Amino acid sequence: MKKFTLIILLASSILIFSGCIPKENGTSAFKLPTFSEKRLDKNLPTVKDLKAKTTMSRVALEWQPEIKKYIAGYRIFRGENNKNFKLIATLKDRYQSHFIDTDLNPNINYTYKVSLYTNDGRVSRTSTAKNAKTQTKLSAPILFSISKGYPNRIKLIWRPHTNENTKSYIIQRKEKGKQDWKNITTIKDRLNVEYIDKDVIPAHIYTYRLFAKSYDGIISNPSKELKGYAKRLPNQIKQVRATTNLPKKINIIWTRANKPAVVDHYNVYSSPMKNTLFSYLGSSKKPQYTDIFETDGTIRHYKVTAVDHDGLESKRSIVTAVGKTVSPSKAPVIIQATVRQKIVYLKWKDPSGKARSYTVVKKYWDGWRSKKKKIVGFKSTAFTDTKVQKDTKYTYYIISVDRHGIESMPSKEVVLAITPK
Repeated sequence: MKKFTLIILLASSILIFSGCIPKENGTSAFKLPTFSEKRLDKNLPTVKDLKAKTTMSRVALEWQPEIKKYIAGYRIFRGENNKNFKLIATLKDRYQSHFIDTDLNPNINYTYKVSLYTNDGRVSRTSTAKNAKTQTKLSAPILFSISKGYPNRIKLIWRPHTNENTKSYIIQRKEKGKQDWKNITTIKDRLNVEYIDKDVIPAHIYTYRLFAKSYDGIISNPSKELKGYAKRLPNQIKQVRATTNLPKKINIIWTRANKPAVVDHYNVYSSPMKNTLFSYLGSSKKPQYTDIFETDGTIRHYKVTAVDHDGLESKRSIVTAVGKTVSPSKAPVIIQATVRQKIVYLKWKDPSGKARSYTVVKKYWDGWRSKKKKIVGFKSTAFTDTKVQKDTKYTYYIISVDRHGIESMPSKEVVLAITPK
């Protein structure tokens, strides 16, 4: 029974005590001053001489500071059109008399009030409201000129922005058939009104527009759009030929470009392979070029381009011409090599049928010395050598020479011994 009575008394005490506690939670329950519940003291001085200056995105405030010891700092309130005020900053130094509100929108009527607060949590009445309208956003710049037909470039010109708060210009470009704009450059300085775009493809159409940017970072509306393009490349060479019947040289010949007046010269490229490793060989004002060689039977592949007076070069010719220098004739074949009565008899045939003359080469040892003699310009296919000595071995081979003076590979050697009877 005593235990039950004790429980009832304890429960009653809890109810009575809880009824005396305020409903507020935290520091407000103990009447401590908080940021949102500072006590208004109408006897405190109010902030005087509130002034404002504006840009497009900032408002600078200035007031007469109160430097009495009991003043802790200031509270800044902002509204729009003298409505919906909100606390935006608390300044904790009574000597401070300036504040800058940033990241605002252009052309908006903002209203500011300032109050001071004390070390013990009291606040003054707010100052007289101060209206501050941010400046109007920069007008769109005027893009009025764009080039068409400059070599490897497109030039843009616009008028200097009349607003001296202009810090820079942003240039955007869009390619034909695409929807996305891309920033290609930023031009600093309001008076800098020219840009040359060199990252262009000849004859491709590009669309440009321009924005002005203020020192506050506010970007204007875009300018009107203008289209431009770079100069077209010369026409591609369609027909190229190369000779295959000339000694130690190849003549390359091609058709003139469709518009010869546009062309300044032609460039010739060569390669030992059909479709790769082409390198610059030379240039010519005329539609022909001669490639000189020191070797016979050399094969080369050629492509040609047209170059205009601005240095623009066409694509390489569609056709790859194949040229070749005259190859050496096949080696003669010795069909008879005998010695009779200390006389050497040689006879051969020309399998190529191109020989105009022959060179007979004779090698032998004279004591300790090796000797070699050539009989050039020989017209016959039979040779008799009477200038031989006994007890000596002679080696012979034949070289044919064609009408171009090109020597064939040597025939197989024959060795004949002169023995005493």
